[in-house]
Amino acid sequence: MKTLKTIKVVSAFLLLAIFAVSCAASGTPTNSTAKKESKKAYDPTGVWEYVVDTPDGGSSGTMRINGNPGAYTASLETDQFGTLEMTGVMIQETNMTGSLEVMGMTAEVECQFEGDNLSGAVYMGQEVYPMSGNRVSK
Repeated sequence: MKTLKTIKVVSAFLLLAIFAVSCAASGTPTNSTAKKESKKAYDPTGVWEYVVDTPDGGSSGTMRINGNPGAYTASLETDQFGTLEMTGVMIQETNMTGSLEVMGMTAEVECQFEGDNLSGAVYMGQEVYPMSGNRVSK
């Protein structure tokens, strides 16, 4: 009689263990309150103040990013060159790339966003100029 009770307890434990393993393997939540969390895509739109470090000192201005995923536009407002429209603007996760025409040359811009801050570089010919900034409005 005691062995029958032990067999029942062991069998119940095994069934419970098999159920838990099968739920874990199938991805089925074992807790009814479990929710899938979806990560919201980063939105870089807004007005950004930036500084590009050059041998002549920092060149600062305003960068405006508009649009939606897959269709972003960006422009840099500078004291020295006026407003420069970026072409080929691509934003993937928190990284942005694009091109500018400056003094008849193409400059490539690469930025990484972290919240309301940005860091990156402007590549012009063989030169690399560090870039940093922060968002001032959305």
